[in-house]
Amino acid sequence: MGEDNAVLAVDTERQEENFYPVEVTQLKEFEFLRIVWDDGHLGDYPLAHLRSYCTCSTCGGRGDYSRFERKDSYVQNIYDTGNGALRVDWDNGNHTSIYSFTFLRSLCRCWMCEAERMLADSIERVEVSNQKFAGR
Repeated sequence: MGEDNAVLAVDTERQEENFYPVEVTQLKEFEFLRIVWDDGHLGDYPLAHLRSYCTCSTCGGRGDYSRFERKDSYVQNIYDTGNGALRVDWDNGNHTSIYSFTFLRSLCRCWMCEAERMLADSIERVEVSNQKFAGR
């Protein structure tokens, strides 16, 4: 995927995750990865955001952008691992990140995903309040 706006076709036959990408495009001029998911959802992932959530022991996957320079977020290649994950080879040396499809989907920050998270949080708070009230 070294070329601009390259598209990775993902083998969807072997996936057992809840969500799987059907198309992955690296848009270098905007410095993000665009993923079209099997349910039609379109997620745009800033490369710096993905890099900050690398789960390797060196990076820690905490979402701390300040630990990386901009050049650390350039992508050399992206591969489908065939095991429900994408492998990202970063352009700053020999660093590779592997993101499960489920984890990638959880990193989506579009308005629809944010609204779903806020709704789920609200429902959880109401359930906790109801349990406390019922216990009186």
